[in-house]
Amino acid sequence: MKNIKNRKIFITILTGFLGGGKTTFLKKYVSYLVNNHEKPQVIVNEYGNLDVDSYALGNQVEVASILNGCVCCDSQLDLIKQLKHFINESAMHHIIIEATGIAHPLEIIAACQDPEIAEYTDVPTVIGLVDGPQFLKRKLYTNNTKDLMEAQLKMCDAIIVNKMDLIENESKASLNVLHELNPYASVKYTTYTECDIEELLVEANKATPTTVSTKQGHHHGINSLVYRFTGPIDRQLFYQFILRLPNNVLRLKGYVKFRDAPMDTYEFQYANGLPDYHVIGEAMDLKIVLIGEQLDINRLRNKLDGLQFT
Repeated sequence: MKNIKNRKIFITILTGFLGGGKTTFLKKYVSYLVNNHEKPQVIVNEYGNLDVDSYALGNQVEVASILNGCVCCDSQLDLIKQLKHFINESAMHHIIIEATGIAHPLEIIAACQDPEIAEYTDVPTVIGLVDGPQFLKRKLYTNNTKDLMEAQLKMCDAIIVNKMDLIENESKASLNVLHELNPYASVKYTTYTECDIEELLVEANKATPTTVSTKQGHHHGINSLVYRFTGPIDRQLFYQFILRLPNNVLRLKGYVKFRDAPMDTYEFQYANGLPDYHVIGEAMDLKIVLIGEQLDINRLRNKLDGLQFT
């Protein structure tokens, strides 16, 4: 990676189901950052063709589009590639990712913590946009859609409930369920996503400690560990490590070499309890990233140290 400054790059993920107001808030968020002398760049992930000019962001920011799919599988690789491109721009401070309304934030967090870029970026801050009237009627949707709407909000550091002007006063109390879905996120009730963005960011990030080698997650419990190997490791011991990962490890991705085949580099991935790996034909830094809920960072690091030095 070139042009990396000591300052880590801040990433904001805008999530939320279709119609929540993500684009409206994006415009305001970009203006806020520019007025505070930041240089944001935007990645838009959406289905179908998208006229970037419709975002009315002007020439003050660079906008990249990942179209025709949500960030998972092949599109996740496109996102990682675009993140690497932005990270290499020395004057850039802040990346905003506007997710498609049907994307799960965990997939985007995983992309932002890819082994090739994790050490250059802060753990993403996730802001959720909610269409208030739609959320109150979520039980009318299929179970899969309802579960996705709620899963998106459970991953957020801050939640903006939009279109409050369309909700009757007697129905507003029903929105308190948001605090049950995610008791750690701050919640703002808005019309046209109008809110104090500085206050929103302070509340979203007030409990995000970081260290040089470990990215502790936000207060909702998502955290991650970046670990670098100095050389090939024992294959069987690594397999055992993978198979014994606790249930709270949600994702793992990385590059390793084994002592019985020191010329080959393997890409390893782990999701939903299932590992996947294959040999790749290029040299990569030998490091892995683990992402999960309330990971015991020290315990995992000690196990990886054992692999490295055994």
